[in-house]
Amino acid sequence: DALEPHYDNLDHIVDDIIHLKVPEGQFKFFDACRFKIKSIWYIRKRIEELDNDYLKFLSLCISEDSLEEISLIKNKDWGEEYYLYFPFFEAIEFENLLAQGKACLDCFSKAIGSIYCPGAPPRKLKSLIKFLESKSEDKKISKMLEFIRHAHRLHGVIIDPLSNKEKSLRDLVTHYERVDIFFTIRMDKDTREYALSNGALVNMRHPRITRFPNCRVTEITDKVWFLLLGIVENCFKIQFE
Repeated sequence: DALEPHYDNLDHIVDDIIHLKVPEGQFKFFDACRFKIKSIWYIRKRIEELDNDYLKFLSLCISEDSLEEISLIKNKDWGEEYYLYFPFFEAIEFENLLAQGKACLDCFSKAIGSIYCPGAPPRKLKSLIKFLESKSEDKKISKMLEFIRHAHRLHGVIIDPLSNKEKSLRDLVTHYERVDIFFTIRMDKDTREYALSNGALVNMRHPRITRFPNCRVTEITDKVWFLLLGIVENCFKIQFE
């Protein structure tokens, strides 16, 4: 219906092909994976909307010289001319995205794993990759692995990095603490004018996380979305079409 995101190719594969070829006990993993993909799409849209709303709000506060009326935190580490604004609702949705992203990978691992190991399908992507690599002489599995390995770009985001000293953003917010998301507001010393960051940023100074080339919340959100959609849709297609 008009209120639900519809992906012709993915929905066709899941509803018209997979549903007819696997028992209900296995199909639930594929259906859950599709649901996670659509959930991530929805959260991604919500984050973009919130990011734009906060940008407009802060820009208006700057233009009307009313920054003192909102809760800004002076950043001592970056100098007294730097201020931070924490977008509460955007931070909530970002944590939701990280959780759904990991859940999508888990459901995907069970879905594909149930085809080759129906008794005890791998519950994690790392286990699935290890299992499939042992059968990589199979052309279909080899083609799927090409797409599944793209998930390495999610290390540090929803998958723990290879370093044992660091955590993914998802692991950190799920089990330990929040990760700061903020807009920066900097005053130019010469012009005395404020400069606002182009969107909310993720705090890359946390000692337990990997630093990313781009720390904008919307950029990270887009990366999670496009990578997961590509992995899921292509692997489902390879396996069943």
